[in-house]
Amino acid sequence: MSTAQTTTWTLSQWAQDDLELVAATAAVKDLPPMADIITEFLVAAQDPDWTAKGLAMIVAKDPAVSASVLKVSNSSYYSFQRQVSSLESAISVLGLQTLKSLVLAAGVKTLNKRFGLIEKLLVEDSIGGALSARAIARQAGGIDPEEAFLAGLMRHIGKIALNNLEPEHYAAIVQGVYNEEGSLMELERKYFPYTHSAIGAALLDSWNFSPTLVACTLFHAETPPEQGFDMATERLLAVTGLAGRVCRRLGLGQREADDSVRIAETPCAEKLGIDEEALKAILDEVAAAFEETCQSFLGDS
Repeated sequence: MSTAQTTTWTLSQWAQDDLELVAATAAVKDLPPMADIITEFLVAAQDPDWTAKGLAMIVAKDPAVSASVLKVSNSSYYSFQRQVSSLESAISVLGLQTLKSLVLAAGVKTLNKRFGLIEKLLVEDSIGGALSARAIARQAGGIDPEEAFLAGLMRHIGKIALNNLEPEHYAAIVQGVYNEEGSLMELERKYFPYTHSAIGAALLDSWNFSPTLVACTLFHAETPPEQGFDMATERLLAVTGLAGRVCRRLGLGQREADDSVRIAETPCAEKLGIDEEALKAILDEVAAAFEETCQSFLGDS
């Protein structure tokens, strides 16, 4: 893959030659939109004149999201010496990028039309992917940990989309994978005209996420084609792919942990310079943060 040039990649360009992306883009209109306060927050956060008070007022409009953000702000994962007692102080202490990550993580749960065991596992997988990607980015260096958090968080947003569109079909896919009836993507194509990667990318594109984050969702489970991605995008793609392996290894959002998953020996780990020592630090950090973080976002669900 070329790394000498920056990418001008957009989903619409890919969709010109990909029937799955065409179908996925059309299907997005039938999905529930992102919560209004999440959209309002993202728009306000892009304003160069944003204030902590103004952003806090937006988040406070949704009691569930604001409660989750405050809970996770006070978790041991962030290791602050003083208690964060208000949204405004959370913004001041955490910083805008971290707050953006937490607000989006809180918003993932609201995307589910229903909430049972499958939905709980999907949200846990999203949170596990986010924590794993952030930990990997910190170990690798030279990658924004909060951008990595969002890439890991959103990599399987397409699974939530499929489950919303056809819950019975998605349940059959989950059971089929468990029964080893075929690979995930084989079974997805049996029931849908697109994979979770395709509709996830289309969904993020409709929400105006950056092309880099859209690419990380589209190619999180496979090797990207040689289309001239810049080095920064290639490394974030590697982080996202590796985060999925960490989740499977630890059993985050899975039925059970899989100790057989190889991580340090993969091309993604090699690209990022993740060796066994770095991997141990990643696994330890994510395992320590996962339960408390999920409790903050999911409560008693």
